[in-house]
Amino acid sequence: MDRQQETTEQIHKKARIKSQESVVRSSFPLDLISEILSKLPAKSVGRFRCVSKLWSSVTTDPYFINKFETQSRQRKPSLLLTFKRADRLFVFSIPQDRQPSNYEYHSIASQPVHSYHMTYPKSRRFFPRASVHGLISCFQEETKPIIWNPTTRKLLTLTKPEKSWDYATFFLGYDPVDAKHKVLCMRFDETIDEYRVFALGSAQESWKRIKTSHKHYVNSYPTRHVCTNGFIYYNAYSDKTERFGFIMSFDVRSEEFHVIKLPCNNSRPGGILASYEGRLACVTHNAAGDGTILWTLMDAEKHEWSRRDLPIPIPFYDRSLETAFNFIGITDAGEFVYVPNRFRKLYYVLFYDPKRNKFHRVGFNGIADDESRLKHGLVNSRLYNIPVVMNHIESLRSF
Repeated sequence: MDRQQETTEQIHKKARIKSQESVVRSSFPLDLISEILSKLPAKSVGRFRCVSKLWSSVTTDPYFINKFETQSRQRKPSLLLTFKRADRLFVFSIPQDRQPSNYEYHSIASQPVHSYHMTYPKSRRFFPRASVHGLISCFQEETKPIIWNPTTRKLLTLTKPEKSWDYATFFLGYDPVDAKHKVLCMRFDETIDEYRVFALGSAQESWKRIKTSHKHYVNSYPTRHVCTNGFIYYNAYSDKTERFGFIMSFDVRSEEFHVIKLPCNNSRPGGILASYEGRLACVTHNAAGDGTILWTLMDAEKHEWSRRDLPIPIPFYDRSLETAFNFIGITDAGEFVYVPNRFRKLYYVLFYDPKRNKFHRVGFNGIADDESRLKHGLVNSRLYNIPVVMNHIESLRSF
C-alpha cells in the first residue's frame, strides 16, 4: 500500500512539473527565457537548472553558454587571487575594472570580495595560468595538466601526452569561431618540431600530434604567454645558444605556427606578453630602468610594432604603503595592473591608465584581515606572492 501511495505521489509530482513547464512554455518564449537567464550570476543559473527539465535544457545549450559568457564579459571581468593549503584551494574574486574616483588613491570600506574554498589534490602542485574564456590551466606534476573552471568549481585532469616525457609545458587557448578550448603541449627545454594538441569537449580522447617547420624550444618554466583573438603567443628560442629569441604564435583553429620577431629596438629578453586593445603587446622596462616601453603588434606578417614610452617603472614602489608592487598584465579596458608582493590587512591593487597617465589605488577587505583569516582558518599563515589571474569571466562551460 505504501509502495502504491509513493508511486501515486510520484505520478502527481511529475504531472505538476509538466503542468508548470507547459505554463512557462506557453507564457514565455524560449528565446526570452534564455535572454533573462543569461543576465543572471552563474550561481543563480545553477540553481534554476533544477527548476525544470526545460530550464535545464535551456541553460546547458551551447548557444546559451556562449551568450552567458558574452554577458559576463559585459559585466566586467575580475581578478582571482588563489592559494593552496594542503588539500584546500582558496579563491578570492575581486572586481577588476574600477572606475577611478576623483582621488588618486581610494579604498572600498565594504566587503566586495567573493570568496570560497574547494578541494584540490593534496599531492599536486598548484600554479594557475591565465584565464582563457573562463577556464584556467594549472600545472600538475608528471606532465599532466589540470583544467579548472572556477565558476563551476570543476577540475579536469588530462592524460599524459607521452609516457616518455618527464617535463612538459602547456598553453590553454580558445578558438572564438568554433567556441572551443584547446591545450597545446610541448616537451620542455628541448628543441623540437613536433607538438601535442588536445581539444576539450570533443570526441578526441588522446593527444593529437602536429608538426611545424618552425623548430624551437622554451626554457622558462612556466613560459610567459597570452591568448587573444584565437592565437596563443609565447616566448621561444631557435636553440639553446640564442639569447633574445622571438615570439611564437599558434593559431588555435588551424593549429599552425608562425614566428613573430621581437621589436627591433628591444635589446632585452623577458618582456611580459599581454593583450592591449585586442592586440598582442610586449611590456619591457627602458634602459634606465625608471620607465616602461609598451610595444603593440600592428602587423604580424610584417613584424611591425608601435612603441610608446610610459613614465612608470616595473616594478612599482608605493612609498605611502612602503610596499613593492609587481606588474602582472593589462585589463581588457587597457589598464595596467600592479599587485603587492606581500599582504596587509587591506589588499591593495594599483591600476594605471596609460592614456591619462594616472594611477588609482583600490583597497579591498575580506582577504588578509583578521576576520577573514579566522573565517578561513589562516590565522597564523603567511600570505605572500599569491598567484593572481587576470581578466577572468564567469563560464558555465563543461569539459
